[in-house]
Amino acid sequence: MKTMMIEQLLMWAFNEELPKIDAGIGGPSAAPSTWNAVQEMISLGTIVDRQPNRHGVISGFVSDGEAHPDAYIVSACVARLAETEGFNVPPAWAPFPEWPDEHGLIAAAVARIRLEEMGRAGRLNGRHVVNLVRRCAILKSGPDWRVSDAPKIVKEGDKGKGAWFVTRTKKDRLGNTVTYLDNGFDKRTRRPKKGAFQKFRLATPIRGAVIARMEWQLWQSALEMLHGLLNGRLSSIDLLPFRPYYQPWVTQMNLVEDA
Repeated sequence: MKTMMIEQLLMWAFNEELPKIDAGIGGPSAAPSTWNAVQEMISLGTIVDRQPNRHGVISGFVSDGEAHPDAYIVSACVARLAETEGFNVPPAWAPFPEWPDEHGLIAAAVARIRLEEMGRAGRLNGRHVVNLVRRCAILKSGPDWRVSDAPKIVKEGDKGKGAWFVTRTKKDRLGNTVTYLDNGFDKRTRRPKKGAFQKFRLATPIRGAVIARMEWQLWQSALEMLHGLLNGRLSSIDLLPFRPYYQPWVTQMNLVEDA
């Protein structure tokens, strides 16, 4: 029996075997495999008159024999991921340990985006993860978690120079105490008032970076689940042990620090 890592098994099934299903329907083509079909799509910018088969891959136009029975089992287990109600991202998730966050702006943005994604029931549901696993297998690569430099942080107000604020309280019409921000700069002394502070904001959006690292961790969770579903069930392939690698960016950060 062959031995494979779970990633290799998925690439084999979705690139070499599952495209054989329904192959030969639609006429001749120089692109009998899913990988060649992807290359066609990249070069043309679209797929012309070609739709994925029931396994989510593009069937070849040239018949190349029957798909291996193990590939059907792989596809069925991947499809089972759609039954998962949700993949969890913990509330204290901190995907950017390499970025300084003196003002807590990055942590706040990550928490907000996490809640938005969980509320949409899209990225964290099983159907999205099925498509993610298929896409990574076909492209022979996991989600790209690499990000650029830390986002720029600027002071709020006064055209980027930074306005000053003070916190005050007052009574509303119902007699309740409400808190509001007031101008914290004394124009007479040309100095900030006592207790004044400045506010900061992210000048660079980080949503794309958050989603990229979320996708990586979802993919790793899916691989772990698939390894459990497939291990010992295949007739011709033994799976090597798998341990999810949730934070490769931590390893990279440590290597940079040690350099």
